[in-house]
Amino acid sequence: MAFCKYCGKELDKDGNCTCETAIRTAVPDREHIKADKAPDGGAKKVLAIIGIIAILAVIGALALFIICSVNAYKKPVKEVVKGVNRGDTERIVSAMYTEYGQSELRVIEKEKNYDWETFISENDKSIDKIRKSKNIKKIKVDIVAKEKLDGSNLSQIEDYYKNVFDEEVKKAYRVEVKFTVKYKDGEQVDDGWLIVAKIKGDKWIYCREGSDSFDYLDALTALL
Repeated sequence: MAFCKYCGKELDKDGNCTCETAIRTAVPDREHIKADKAPDGGAKKVLAIIGIIAILAVIGALALFIICSVNAYKKPVKEVVKGVNRGDTERIVSAMYTEYGQSELRVIEKEKNYDWETFISENDKSIDKIRKSKNIKKIKVDIVAKEKLDGSNLSQIEDYYKNVFDEEVKKAYRVEVKFTVKYKDGEQVDDGWLIVAKIKGDKWIYCREGSDSFDYLDALTALL
């Protein structure tokens, strides 16, 4: 016969006592309490990790947005070159014209009794034909530096877009470029300056007005 060490009462057949002290200090209850606490601690750690990942994702997205915004002026030049290499007229048009300018170009072609799809298809073929006639395999462009336009240089670009497209230039850069043209029998490297303009309410575009002349580039974009 066994008795409770806390109250002195006889223990039941399982060796347990029903007094308050014995119940509170029972091993199964202590394990139950620990079991209850364990998920809470684990959940907090998981939530903390999720929070850190979310913060890092936001910071990464913000950094990417800033980088893209800072380098947005480079895009039209690179897009023109990609369009030339791939015989992609729509890519070139998008790099050279605002949304309004593209609409105007569509109207002009329609007045010539050209539907837009036919114009794009025919011009794609023309780009490929001219590129092949010049034995050009690929053109690569590196943007070396930029110079913000002001004074009369900026006025020239502003007047051009105002008179031709009735659009307002927010700012413009003169960018130094290095073209590496790969021919079938070698390659040629040319340096020069191109103009890119940020149109108010729209995007950065490549501007032939004021840009240096490059035979292979001008010939391949002449129809636009």
